Amino acid sequence: PGSSFSSVLAPAACRRKNLNREMANRVSGPERPWRGVNLGGWLLLEPGPSADIFNRHREKAAKRGRFLRCEWSLMAYLQEVGAVDEIVEHRETHITKEDFAQIARCGLNAVRLPIGYWILLGASAGEPYVGPAIEYVDRAVAWAEEFDLQVLLDLHGCPGGENSGAPCGHMQPPMRWHWSDWNFAESRKALRLLADRYKNCPVVTGIGVCNEPSPKVDLSKLCTYYAEAVQTIRDAGMCSDRVAVVLPAFQRPLADVAQVWDAITRGEHSNVCFDLHYYHCFGKTWNCMTLAQQLRQVEAHAKELSRFPAVISEWSLALGKVAKLGFREENQTRKIFGASQLATYTKASHGWFFWTWKDGNGIEWDWQQSYGEGSLSSELSELPAWSGSGEDPLDELLNPPPSEPEVCFGDAVFLRSFRGTYLDVEGCAVRARWPDKGDWQRVLLCQPKAPDTIWESSQKNSGQGTSKAASPEATSPAVRNGSIVRLLAHTGHFLSVNGTELCTCPPGQNVESTEFVVCVKRTGSGLRHRNVVYLQSKSSERVIDCDADDDNVRVRWRDFGEWQGFALEKEFESDKDQPQLDTNSLQLNSFLMPCRSFRAQVDVGSQGMQTPEMTQNDNQQLSNTREVPVQYQHPVAPSAAAESAAASTDSEPPTTPRPGAKRLLAQDQYSPPKLIRSCSDIAGCPPSPLKPIRGE
Repeated sequence: PGSSFSSVLAPAACRRKNLNREMANRVSGPERPWRGVNLGGWLLLEPGPSADIFNRHREKAAKRGRFLRCEWSLMAYLQEVGAVDEIVEHRETHITKEDFAQIARCGLNAVRLPIGYWILLGASAGEPYVGPAIEYVDRAVAWAEEFDLQVLLDLHGCPGGENSGAPCGHMQPPMRWHWSDWNFAESRKALRLLADRYKNCPVVTGIGVCNEPSPKVDLSKLCTYYAEAVQTIRDAGMCSDRVAVVLPAFQRPLADVAQVWDAITRGEHSNVCFDLHYYHCFGKTWNCMTLAQQLRQVEAHAKELSRFPAVISEWSLALGKVAKLGFREENQTRKIFGASQLATYTKASHGWFFWTWKDGNGIEWDWQQSYGEGSLSSELSELPAWSGSGEDPLDELLNPPPSEPEVCFGDAVFLRSFRGTYLDVEGCAVRARWPDKGDWQRVLLCQPKAPDTIWESSQKNSGQGTSKAASPEATSPAVRNGSIVRLLAHTGHFLSVNGTELCTCPPGQNVESTEFVVCVKRTGSGLRHRNVVYLQSKSSERVIDCDADDDNVRVRWRDFGEWQGFALEKEFESDKDQPQLDTNSLQLNSFLMPCRSFRAQVDVGSQGMQTPEMTQNDNQQLSNTREVPVQYQHPVAPSAAAESAAASTDSEPPTTPRPGAKRLLAQDQYSPPKLIRSCSDIAGCPPSPLKPIRGE
């Protein structure tokens, strides 16, 4: 397994041969695409990037019934206790000239500066913000010029708010915020001030007209604002041959935004690009993806980037729950994910910005820590080819299966729901709460016979772990489509159906309610490690399902959809059976190649990503640091590669189906028999996950 894993990450020399051709074929962009980092939490405070000031006051504020979730709530509290001056100290110390020097030493060529409108215009009546404070923008531009860094000025918080979240400065209940609260005229006023003030500064090469506008804003109204904002910026003297205007496509299919934009402007404006936030950690869709599936989604981003002018202005190394599982060290996972994103985002016409320079949420969000450990200084080789059907070879390389992947009666297994959480048993309750695999999640696959014998044997071997060796059925046959199984929990009770509830019962009681028909979603009849299975109750003919909105596991419908599917994972029987990754020789050396310098790419624009090896002194200087920013680009559903590559990554898959909606397994229609004993129809179903089915 170690050598196979190594082969996934190969020397990047082979990639460099094709890099110039890739860059030449990309959507037209500036000569020096941005390769930068966000200065989040400085001129618009958020709990993650501005963790220090939030953490100093969080406990005392809570005692007063104040909860600090955004700059608005923090400043309201500071005014209440007479400590408003702390905002000045924060602005003076959070980002300094030395930060710009370190950013340049990392080989980056740009910074994105998120700005609240109050920094430019002062706070509106009745708002607790402190401003104006445009002198800090002046400092940032001057420091950037000194260290040869480009600047993207981003109007991150608009007057009235472009959304109801903390990233715009004021987090409030969605029902209290309406899109009409967003003051378009005052937003253009702030943009006019920025454009007029910095139109002659050569390092200012971009300006963002807002950040993460709510999808509740009508798309035509949003694009009309974009067109008026671009005209305002150009009329103020920021010319298109030097300054790009950035237009967010947040939580919307990029193709839809581009279509409406083109219909409204008819090609009137040049050097504009769309703003994408590629986050892989928010929501149930991302949480249930393996690392291999995450990397395939990054591949799919490249399709989108090849079609439209774009900048990925926010991305991080944060991953969903399941992607972090496996036998890799955490830093190995970050290196693979970081290298994959860098390889893809280099194809964006206008570049990328990591979120963020410093952050209290951990290394995945903090450039300094991530770069210091090497997670942002490598390149990824080509991933193994995959048609989109069957098991992805990348999954086998990153998460090697047990030495005997075939599943037999007597094996200990774990059942992973579509949400990325594993079925667990506590007392009589059966739920799916955590992405962990422990005693509560382990179940034995038992034949429907001699329950007392099975229980006694497992009790005798309870100190040796629950495995096939501990069961009297160690030589039992393989589990196949149509097999009838009983699931023995760590409590010594079997999973049992009681109405629509899944619970447990002691051996020997309600035997029929503990029997389930196995339906395997794959080609062939055998059951193997990581296959998706459906467990149909023999007594009620309904299928075990995991709800999208809570942790309960139930038995409600006769449908076979996404909610009903569980990835069955065998337990590794011994330490010898577990993949042994040689962290000394591996170090992702053959999967990842150390880059020489961002600077090399920065200076020539069309050249490939390269990163200088940091000196020991540099590494020591980059050891600084900081609730996860609640801002993200909604993912596509984890479909087959061909589907996901063509889909926009900005659209959110429906998590709740229409009442009564049916998604059938076969091409046109498929009606399962009363009790499925041979799952030939299911075995032939499409490889992409089905949408949740709410039958009957």
